[in-house]
Amino acid sequence: MKIQNYKIDQYCKDLLPETPAILLYGQDYGLISERSSIIINSFFKNTKNQHYSLNIIDIMYNDILSNPEILEIEASSISLLSSKKVIRIKDTNDALHNVVEDYLLKSYKDCLIILLSEPLSPRSKIRKLFEAHEEAVILPCYNDENNNIVSLIKSAFKEEGVYADDDSINLFANYLGVDRLITKAEIEKAILYAGKDKKLDSKDFTSFISDQTSLSIDELYDFSLAGNLKEAYSVLIKIQKEGTPAIQIIRSFIRQMQSLHNIINASSLNSNFNNIIDSIRPPIYFKRKNNIRNQAQSWSLQKVNKALLLLESAEISCKKPKSNVDIITKQAILSIGLINKK
Repeated sequence: MKIQNYKIDQYCKDLLPETPAILLYGQDYGLISERSSIIINSFFKNTKNQHYSLNIIDIMYNDILSNPEILEIEASSISLLSSKKVIRIKDTNDALHNVVEDYLLKSYKDCLIILLSEPLSPRSKIRKLFEAHEEAVILPCYNDENNNIVSLIKSAFKEEGVYADDDSINLFANYLGVDRLITKAEIEKAILYAGKDKKLDSKDFTSFISDQTSLSIDELYDFSLAGNLKEAYSVLIKIQKEGTPAIQIIRSFIRQMQSLHNIINASSLNSNFNNIIDSIRPPIYFKRKNNIRNQAQSWSLQKVNKALLLLESAEISCKKPKSNVDIITKQAILSIGLINKK
């Protein structure tokens, strides 16, 4: 079942309880990630148990191909901690069509399958399956157009009482690029930069990105991806002592991992890393370009996807009541440092 584009965001918030599966696809991973998180929160929010656990199972598509029964086994298994379950599948493609088709013929109460995919052509079998299904839903996630980004900025600024003139906002929008996750992270950063004055001009938009917290998180990111766990741990402790919110650290990592995903993808078509890195928005600091180039050459898409799944689960865990966000963040960041060593 297709949802009209202008209704998608509201649909994610008001998820129909009988929905068995949702396929999110497109080139904007940030938007896919954002909508996936909203859907998960919407799915769990109406549970009768107020002390529920977010029961989220991540399965890689190649694991399903090698063992097709795993999807039905996970969907039918019962958890003592939660009456509901989400099964999330990344890198979905047409190879999963038959398995998903068989799954949709059956009924699994209180279980939602979320499938995430890169762009799918109109001829895609799994896309056609979801478009024709009466209950399963397909949600395209396209890059934001500049007008939409401007609206997003103005809406966020209005909500937080921040003033900026139209020329400055347009300048900021052009600087941001089109990825939704990157856009929202940078907007949040701009709002924090505005401080008590609640005013921003064009100079502010070009200078706030060099604030010390951002540089420290960049350093943490580079150490973690290089597998330098001792250095990464030291920087993380420093950032946490400075009071940087766990969600800000995790979202910064998600944003940068998505940027790395885009670079690796682009490098498969164009071997000129300098041109690829120079085209990234927001721009990469010149001092970090060698680090980013090394990361793109040493990390695979599969490992980047694994890191993104880990970070998304960490963000969801941090939002649970009484969660120890510092420990969750440490575990996530240090685990990422081990991924590329395996």
